[in-house]
Amino acid sequence: MIKKTKILASVIILAMVVVAVIWAFTSTNVQNQEPLKIGVIVYPGFAPFFIADEKDFFEKEDVNAEVVLINDPNQAISLLESNQVHLLFSSADFTAIISDAGVDMKEIFASDIGYGSDGLLVKDDVNDISDLKGKTVYLGMGYPSHFLFRYLTKQAGLKNDDVTLIDMGADQVGAAFVAGQIDYGMSWEPWLSQASEREDGKLLFSSKDEPGIITDTFVIRTNTLNSRNEDVKAVVRAWFDSIDFINSNPSEANSIMAKNMGLSVADFEAQASTIKFLSYQENLNKFNKATSLNLYDLTDKAIEIYTEDGILQGEVSIENIIDSSVLNSLYN
Repeated sequence: MIKKTKILASVIILAMVVVAVIWAFTSTNVQNQEPLKIGVIVYPGFAPFFIADEKDFFEKEDVNAEVVLINDPNQAISLLESNQVHLLFSSADFTAIISDAGVDMKEIFASDIGYGSDGLLVKDDVNDISDLKGKTVYLGMGYPSHFLFRYLTKQAGLKNDDVTLIDMGADQVGAAFVAGQIDYGMSWEPWLSQASEREDGKLLFSSKDEPGIITDTFVIRTNTLNSRNEDVKAVVRAWFDSIDFINSNPSEANSIMAKNMGLSVADFEAQASTIKFLSYQENLNKFNKATSLNLYDLTDKAIEIYTEDGILQGEVSIENIIDSSVLNSLYN
């Protein structure tokens, strides 16, 4: 009996050693693996990744990931292309531009939709989108506000040559409009709320009137998706853990995101009110061709618009861009 007890004890000890070795190897392997670098800009729709970092959701998923703040959005594509970031913020329309630049990547999940983030400032002589025919409109060419504007003007029956477009940044548009230097332009907050400060100025429409046309997303280098598929899934699961945390702990979540974006909580909450984070199920819907404003339809429309407006130089294939495999197998 004593001999059997000693054998059993030895087996238990051996099992514990094996488990400890496996755990140590796995932990070391995760830490030694090159971090998946996630490129984001100062925009509330991408800020949940800061929660994943601070609340150890990456660690929970056993993945080595690093959030990289990109101060100059114009460098974003080159950072992805040169492998300085592996996962990059995007949008349904911007993904077509990344692909046109020759970057081999896939769009794998959607972070949020615009819910008042972008809008059109006009003089009071314009009461309907169709009234813009023959006008000059200032906006950031190749940005979501450009896509939103052209998407809605197309719906209203205006052709690309019915309106003259002048490239100008959103903040510059807002300031110039309020100062009376320009009469029509796409901008964002706080300028949308300040439109009425100009005596003859107003907000004609915003993305809140047509939520879902502006859909923000994340893309990943195709070789990274193939070589580190499980790590990529872990990062995306950490993202949805962060969305759950925002829903259950909004005050703490806003504080974390505001701090990492260099904003006061009040300023962050004001910006965050213009977007809506998407749940896992809403993501599945965005990648479903049968649903309204799905990523396939939005990207197809973006390719059409940006080709007409001279933003795209080559042919872009939707099927080579959008990849639902990560979402479809995320919790299997």
